[in-house]
Amino acid sequence: MGWTGLDQRQFPRLSTECEILIKDHGRGAIKTRTENIGMGGVCVILKEELSKLSHVRFHLSLAENEPPIDCEGRVVWIVRSKNPASQKTTFDTGIEFLNLKPEQKSSLEHFLAQAS
Repeated sequence: MGWTGLDQRQFPRLSTECEILIKDHGRGAIKTRTENIGMGGVCVILKEELSKLSHVRFHLSLAENEPPIDCEGRVVWIVRSKNPASQKTTFDTGIEFLNLKPEQKSSLEHFLAQAS
C-alpha cells in the first residue's frame, strides 16, 4: 500500500512503474523499476543501500516510443524496510534529478501529464 498522507513535496509524484538503470560509481549497475516519478526525481525500491547524498547516473525509460532520460542524480533519502514474511530488507530510495536538459524536462512533463 502506498503513501496516502499529505504530499508536501515541491514536485508532487505520480505512482507509476518505469524501467530504470542506476549506475552507482562504486557498485556498477542496478536495474529496477520506479515506484513513483515527479519533476524533481524518482523513488525506487532497492535490494541494496546506496549512500545518502551520493551521486549516481541513471537511464530512465518513460515510454517505448520516447527517448530515455539519461542524467545525473543525487540520493536524497533512504528508508529501510523489512518484509515480515520473507525477512528481506529493502531500501526505499529517493533520487533527485540533477542537470536535466530542457528537452528532458519537456519529455518528463509530457509523460506526467499523459499518465495522470
